[in-house]
Amino acid sequence: MDLILILLILTGGIGLLILELVAIPGTTITGLLGCGLIVWGIYNMYVEYGVVWGTFSFIFCLACAIILLMWSLRAKTWKRFSLDKSIDSKVNELKKRIVTGDKGLTITRLAPVGIAEINGERIEVYTATSFVDPNTEIEVECVEGNKIMVKPINIINKNNN
Repeated sequence: MDLILILLILTGGIGLLILELVAIPGTTITGLLGCGLIVWGIYNMYVEYGVVWGTFSFIFCLACAIILLMWSLRAKTWKRFSLDKSIDSKVNELKKRIVTGDKGLTITRLAPVGIAEINGERIEVYTATSFVDPNTEIEVECVEGNKIMVKPINIINKNNN
């Protein structure tokens, strides 16, 4: 095998390892293929060019792997690839106080969570029933912190009759 071809195989293997570390998370076919190419290139270097060149290629690939590992374990390396934003808003920041018994209207389907308008404010609400359609009148069942439980009024009236 030609020396240029063996060097291309080794370079391709190292390139696949870099791709594995930077772009493709986890142990995937890319990392395994990269390791396989490196092993195959080192083996061919030993067979075709002897112990000296084989050992040199082995030490070079080992040094490249150690440098890549050290580079990938640095904290700043992964900050470039990870999201840096945080959510600082809160659910249901209310201007008016909502209490049990307040009435409103669903804006979206509650399945079991959705948006409703109560006391002129659009808020996220929860229901104990499985689904509540949009534009259904609702009543606040209970308020636990920012979690507002509602029930449809139509179902209540049908059960009472």
